[in-house]
Amino acid sequence: MQDHIGGSGIWWIALALLTLAVFPGLIYLFFRLIILELKSKALTDDMTSLGAFKQKAINQQWENEEAVKTDMRVRYQFFRFVWPLSLLVFFNCVCFSIIWDIIRLNFDCSGTTVALLYSSKLLNAAELPMMAFLGVVIFNYGHLLRRLYVWDITTHVFWNALQRTWLVVGVAVVLAISMSFANDSKVDAVTGWVHWHAAFFGLGFVVNPVLQSLMERAQKGFQAKRPSVGELPLSLVQGISFWHEYRLGEEGIENVQNLATCDVIDLAITTRYNLRTLLDWVDQAILIHRMGEKAVKLREAGFISGAIDMAWAAPQNSGDDDDELPKQIAKTLEVEHIYIVTLMNSLYQDTQVHMIWDLWQSELDSNKKGKP
Repeated sequence: MQDHIGGSGIWWIALALLTLAVFPGLIYLFFRLIILELKSKALTDDMTSLGAFKQKAINQQWENEEAVKTDMRVRYQFFRFVWPLSLLVFFNCVCFSIIWDIIRLNFDCSGTTVALLYSSKLLNAAELPMMAFLGVVIFNYGHLLRRLYVWDITTHVFWNALQRTWLVVGVAVVLAISMSFANDSKVDAVTGWVHWHAAFFGLGFVVNPVLQSLMERAQKGFQAKRPSVGELPLSLVQGISFWHEYRLGEEGIENVQNLATCDVIDLAITTRYNLRTLLDWVDQAILIHRMGEKAVKLREAGFISGAIDMAWAAPQNSGDDDDELPKQIAKTLEVEHIYIVTLMNSLYQDTQVHMIWDLWQSELDSNKKGKP
């Protein structure tokens, strides 16, 4: 048994650690070779069923299904992923090689093994930071697998994993140095493991939110935070959760205004969300962007849920200047009637509203809603 552990067994461990080091690359290859085709087909089927290719604004950029698939293949080519993947795999290889040498040194039964790749002094100093590295690797790989499962692998995923890994290991190194944690100071090995190794392992899961909280408190304490115009959060849009906000933030959509003015087809290509879901979110966002939280009040009152409904009820579309709906909306919001009429007519003329209206139109009875 001793020969097995000290001989071939340690090389099997090396192979396992090497596989873990290159795991992000395997994730990308699986997505690129298998999942991307399925993602492309799902999107083009959605666009076809919604009549997207018949719209002039969309047809100018994506003429047909093959154009969308070609665009997606270009977006997910290896050269776009090479830097985050290469840096992440390289850093993983360095850290896992340190862990492998630590395993060889600490779990040798004969007591004759010496460090192979690094000095014994460096391995002793790196023990706690490598526990933090293992924690962040588990966090990163769990996130990678989740994103693969929902067909949503992007360069942001690997850049974020790289940034998180560097941050956690850097913080762990600083903490380990500041503690001056020497082996001969351990009174109880079990207590030391519980208090320090487990604590450093947990850094990979908590360091980001902890540092963010500290920065916010520091800005508040030193009054260093610049005053800004109030932004309408994405949480005002019905159906958008915390995780949706985080994912949309990766695409630069951080508030309602960004969502209201986004390219919905481009967003469907770069995210995992169904095109119909995105249309609903953008429809709501346009109205919230125009009306603020009054739009939420309308939705809760059961009047209007999005910009399409408001544009459909516009006097310019109905031809009835004495329609009761604008009056009821004005009464509910306690605003002037002319404000609601002007807003409705403005939405009726809005290009973005026209586009999402046309996309919805293919699934709605044309007798229920007239085309603008």
